[in-house]
Amino acid sequence: MIHFGFGIDQASNDLRLAADGNIATVTGALAVGQHVRQRLMTFQNEWFLDTAAGVPWLTEIMGRTYDAALAEAVVKAEILDTDGITEITTFSIGFNRGVRLLDIRQVEVGTVYDQEVQV
Repeated sequence: MIHFGFGIDQASNDLRLAADGNIATVTGALAVGQHVRQRLMTFQNEWFLDTAAGVPWLTEIMGRTYDAALAEAVVKAEILDTDGITEITTFSIGFNRGVRLLDIRQVEVGTVYDQEVQV
């Protein structure tokens, strides 16, 4: 299977344009890493075509007292369930209790392309 996707700018989460003005595309390990990022940004029940897709942010993580082990397990499970991922090589999250923000600080994953990619 070849992984393919439209290029997404990580700073704005918007489509990236190539030098020729067309929508940029990504393939291989970059497409797999981008897919992980999209999955982590999707709330479970958000997408009407597949209500199981996405992270159960509200019901499992933010809708209750913060549990670091549970949050880490839920996020890692979503990452590892992404097609093309072979392992998580770097993982760091933190929780800001003052603003109730779960910050995914750093994630690097191994892919079926024998390349690591930062999410």
